[in-house]
Amino acid sequence: MRLSSLLSAEGVGAFVTDVADAGDPEIESLAYDSRRAGAESLFFAIQGFRSDGHLYLDQALKRGAVAVASERPAPDGCGYVWIQVSCIRRFMASVADNFFGHPSSKLRLVGITGTNGKTTTAFLVHAIMSQGEPSLVMGTLGARLDGRSWPSERTTPESIDIQAILKQATEAGCDRGVMEVSSHSLALNRVFGCRFPVAVFTNLTQDHLDFHRTRENYLRSKRLLFQSEYNPGLVWSVINHDDPASRRLRPEGEAVTFGMTPEAQIRPLRRKTTVDGTRLELQCRGRRLSLSSPLVGDHNLYNIMAAVAACHALGIPDRQICSGISGLDRVPGRFEKVDVDRDYTVVVDYAHTPDALENVLRLARGLTSNRVFCVFGCGGDRDASKRPQMGEIATRRSDWTILTTDNPRSEDPEVILRQIRAGIPPERNNFETITDRREAIGRVVELARTGDLVLVAGKGQETYQEIQGIRIPFDDREVVRNSVCLD
Repeated sequence: MRLSSLLSAEGVGAFVTDVADAGDPEIESLAYDSRRAGAESLFFAIQGFRSDGHLYLDQALKRGAVAVASERPAPDGCGYVWIQVSCIRRFMASVADNFFGHPSSKLRLVGITGTNGKTTTAFLVHAIMSQGEPSLVMGTLGARLDGRSWPSERTTPESIDIQAILKQATEAGCDRGVMEVSSHSLALNRVFGCRFPVAVFTNLTQDHLDFHRTRENYLRSKRLLFQSEYNPGLVWSVINHDDPASRRLRPEGEAVTFGMTPEAQIRPLRRKTTVDGTRLELQCRGRRLSLSSPLVGDHNLYNIMAAVAACHALGIPDRQICSGISGLDRVPGRFEKVDVDRDYTVVVDYAHTPDALENVLRLARGLTSNRVFCVFGCGGDRDASKRPQMGEIATRRSDWTILTTDNPRSEDPEVILRQIRAGIPPERNNFETITDRREAIGRVVELARTGDLVLVAGKGQETYQEIQGIRIPFDDREVVRNSVCLD
């Protein structure tokens, strides 16, 4: 595609403030990372939080880039096309959407945002959608389509990567999909202009304040998914009626609500939960829907209702909805039971926010009449204000807590642990600190006895620990199994 055609496409030109050099090169690829630039590529120079793309211009040009987009004016003596734009990330998202042929307009996409529950709700929606037809799921665990996968380091990839995956999905005959949409991706415009006919709000609790700074900014980012100026495909807004933040969400389009209260359009009439799963009857916008799920806990009941509402908005038949929900037996890293061949239970869970840890420990307490153990830590270079809260929750909700590392990243693990302990009331002595996560898991295995439930929280499905910029192989599930063998 010629650069002039790309820049004149609908939704792109509004961001262009100046073009230096009158050339009109052919654009064969897009790149925001100089290492991925190639022959005849358009390179987006972005001032990031940790790195500045302008520092790698020479590398991108040597690799074959023929044009550069930036919020800065063209440098003196620039001998290539320089496109100055008002908002580089929105410009990049719009260019990517055009370059790949507007793939989201050819898909019935569900976008899910919220602090907790995005992954499980996405898996439920995908389980419903994928019966007999190819469907795409994209999120924390990467992107998947009928055995094909695309790994991702983020819950929601960069806009170029999103559009490329959506393009490949449409070429594979897919016409439906579901995507986790993080607050970072909304604030950083990774999904700007992407068309989600159905937008889902799960909840809003404390997280990511290291990035958003205030809870209001956090909510404002979530709100973007429910505004047609940002999400031009919006038709249905699926909202958690029980979450106070929903009152300030101000969604556009048709709204359907779910929750436990009588005012919610989708709500449980009857339910029964055992260790083997949940049976429930839902009031579903004027009719009743009976279904069962292997998933347990109130938080999963909300996830189920969100998935039902989203798929109902897409016109998926009730029979298919019920079949999909009953067929999803687990979500990796979400209250995932580890086979340890012992007379106690060990589960790993991704819970890394105060609300998520509270919910999963409440669930654990309800599933055993014996002791509940909790092993957890908090990630480095992330919202530090939640650390003392999580220390208080863990020691209140469990019989014995072992504080340890998560992914300390560039922070000192001992500093993180001190901040966690700061939230534990002085009179509580039902905890110990073992900095090394492997040792901490080994210790809890030594302590567990018949009928106990052990929760290893924070990392879930992750298969690494990040320490001082180095990723070390570490899978809680494997470490648990190895520890049991050594016990």
